[in-house]
Amino acid sequence: MSKLGKKIFVIFLLLVILSLLLVGLFINFSIGESFNDFINLQREETISELASVLSENLKNNDFNSVQTLVDNFSRTNRIPIWIENKKGEFIYFSAQNNQMTQMMRRMGMNMGMSGNSHMAIRQLPGDLPGQTKSEEVIVDGQKLLTLYWKDINPENQLDSGLYNFFKKNVYKAIIFSALIVILLVIILSFILSKKISKPVIKVKNAALQVAQGNYQQNIESRGDDELAELIDAFNLMSKKLLKLEKIRKESTSDLAHELRTPLTTIKGYLEAIEDEKIKANQENITEMQEETERMTILIDKLNDFADAQNKIFNLEKKRVNITPIIKKIIKQQHEFLNEKNINVKLMLKENLYLRGDQNSLFQIFNNIIENAIKYNNENGKIEIKALKEKNNLIIYIQDNGIGISKDDLPFIFERFYRADKSRNSQNQGTGIGLAVARELVEAHQGKIKVESEGQGTLFKLIFPVTRN
Repeated sequence: MSKLGKKIFVIFLLLVILSLLLVGLFINFSIGESFNDFINLQREETISELASVLSENLKNNDFNSVQTLVDNFSRTNRIPIWIENKKGEFIYFSAQNNQMTQMMRRMGMNMGMSGNSHMAIRQLPGDLPGQTKSEEVIVDGQKLLTLYWKDINPENQLDSGLYNFFKKNVYKAIIFSALIVILLVIILSFILSKKISKPVIKVKNAALQVAQGNYQQNIESRGDDELAELIDAFNLMSKKLLKLEKIRKESTSDLAHELRTPLTTIKGYLEAIEDEKIKANQENITEMQEETERMTILIDKLNDFADAQNKIFNLEKKRVNITPIIKKIIKQQHEFLNEKNINVKLMLKENLYLRGDQNSLFQIFNNIIENAIKYNNENGKIEIKALKEKNNLIIYIQDNGIGISKDDLPFIFERFYRADKSRNSQNQGTGIGLAVARELVEAHQGKIKVESEGQGTLFKLIFPVTRN
């Protein structure tokens, strides 16, 4: 059994044992009272029956049998009884000497004196501890006699033998039941602890594999509880880490390729010129300049990404109107828009204020609008609008271009990731622009979301609005 399984097993067992101990203590303190209540109720019922029998005998004028009946009843049921006539005089005292002696000893009275023996037996109900109960004997609608007896309580427990017998058997039943419960709990705890700890151990082992760089981990998930959710979350994390590792390797390869290609081209031209195979004419110099420009653009993009990460802590925030910023970007991209005959529809108010860094906001919108143009179709369109919802300003930038596949969507904000894997594609991207945009949006305490259903892409930029 695992360490976690042992802990769960011990916790289950301790909880059950503690519960049983608490139940046992409760029963121990309440059993006497419950027993007394039961005996008193039984006495009340039996004396009520005795009163009915006495009523029948008195109705038949059988006065001689009354004392015999009461004596036998008191002796058989071990209940001391006193009888009072209708004048209020006690005419019968219980003959249960031993029981009366026990009662009086509990009261601290000395029964050893022969002169007081008769007086001790003739004690009245009110002279003894405990509650006095009574039952009337009615004959022809008139009260002839009143039967008195004492309720059982801890101070006058006459049935100690019966009580001890009852208590002993109850304890036996409790101990026997507790042993059965503990045995069942041991079995169930063992099974449950293994069932609970098994998936956790699987997650632990898989996490150790991930820590060693083996991201191809997938754990089978069953049920819909928190453990199943944990496993699903781990599988999702493992899947994303695997994808990110693939992106990292591909990005390194792509970055090396992007740098190697222009360097190789320039090196080739320079070696050819050195060997006088070609002349250093304007055409060759222009080609070398274009390759140099490609490297410069890539390095600039890398610098942009580094700057975006640094700006998380160094934003120069102030009240900025984003409408002129977006209009300026559209104006700067005018040439590329005309090349594809793309129509831009702006649905923005003249004054849309955010609290943020102006240069960073420009870079955010420029990167996204640039992508919307680059991956749009001929005669396409771009729609930009803004809405206020609660304390947020949401900017929607939507195009009807080639879109983004479902598999690529979760990763488009990772640096160097390009949905278009073809290096010879006419859309020469570096895979850094959207990563920069996300870093800068999050630096403004905002969020960036993207939606695409195969054709067209919608970017939603959510910023907290300024109070003023």
